[in-house]
Amino acid sequence: MKPITIILGVIFFAIATMIIYGWGLVRQKNQSADLMNLLFSKGNAKVKKYLKKNEYVTVEDVEKMADGLEAKQPFSGNRAIVKDKKDFSTKLLQYMVKTGQIEQEGSRYKKINNKK
Repeated sequence: MKPITIILGVIFFAIATMIIYGWGLVRQKNQSADLMNLLFSKGNAKVKKYLKKNEYVTVEDVEKMADGLEAKQPFSGNRAIVKDKKDFSTKLLQYMVKTGQIEQEGSRYKKINNKK
């Protein structure tokens, strides 16, 4: 085998190792934010499903839906679990109001009808 082939093989292996290692570092750095986004997404989907069957949702209803809610990324042992249901429910409903998915009527929330 020629020395140039061996040198190129070692260089390509080093480059591949750097790319995989860098990808792992970025993924680890963003993991907590990704888990929280996934948790909010799951909660958001549950509230939307609930509002398809019911006209209004309250903070207490969202607390019941958030019970046992968890988010996990593939190939990772780390999870995000809702521990403070009241805080999570309040933040989720505020987010949904802010993004225009629901509107507040007193202590209840209802789906916004976007039919025009």
